[in-house]
Amino acid sequence: MKGVDLAGAKVVLVHGPSGIRAFEDRCGHMSAPISIGSLKSGVIKCALHAAVFDAETGAVRGQPQMHMPAVQLPPEMMEAMAAMGQIMAQIRCEPLRPFPVAVESGQVMVYV
Repeated sequence: MKGVDLAGAKVVLVHGPSGIRAFEDRCGHMSAPISIGSLKSGVIKCALHAAVFDAETGAVRGQPQMHMPAVQLPPEMMEAMAAMGQIMAQIRCEPLRPFPVAVESGQVMVYV
């Protein structure tokens, strides 16, 4: 998985079992660059809130998660994180936006 800039568009390229796929390089949850996430077993996982997307289609496969740290935090910070969790739960997670891809003479062509 690799993030690239093509004609001013931020794109993430993914090489999967059925070939190369291209998506807009932004998570469908809060617009973090999806290219800094991870690709494993056919899914892309966002580094920011762990939303999961199908690497072939861009469909949402897992909703964002907010993990609380395993350390003791001041009560004010715990309250703020709980409020953020409630806000995050209201933000809709959209599928990744795909771009058409063609491989011609060994070159990857992405149509943005």
